[in-house]
Amino acid sequence: MMKFVFWMLKIALLPFLMFLGTIFMKDAGWWVIIICVVLFILVNGWIDRKINRYNHQYFTNKFPVLESLKYGQIITVELGNGKILANRIFAAALSSEILIGTKPVTDNQLEEFLTGIKKTQWVKLKKIKSIKIIKHSL
Repeated sequence: MMKFVFWMLKIALLPFLMFLGTIFMKDAGWWVIIICVVLFILVNGWIDRKINRYNHQYFTNKFPVLESLKYGQIITVELGNGKILANRIFAAALSSEILIGTKPVTDNQLEEFLTGIKKTQWVKLKKIKSIKIIKHSL
């Protein structure tokens, strides 16, 4: 529910500031437009941080294993559609996605590094049914 409220605030913010800017522009000039743009940037960033914090809290409650995941751990991810991504390497997590790879890059060779990059994928946490840690480190 709070995520919906923050999104509605974010959508209504720009038209509201544009309305205020056009009303007060006749009295104060272009400074009002500049102040409205700065206010939009600041409030939009604040709303984005709130949405990210809400997403992080929601998904760590849904998947408590996310708190203990570290780079290089081998995990198995089961998606909501039944597809299983087995023996994947955890690389990173955002508030609503995780980055997993198919095999670790063990050598400093450029070709192996580029091949490893091509075999990584972002998976949205809302599409995940379960996450299991297989190995704690490489």
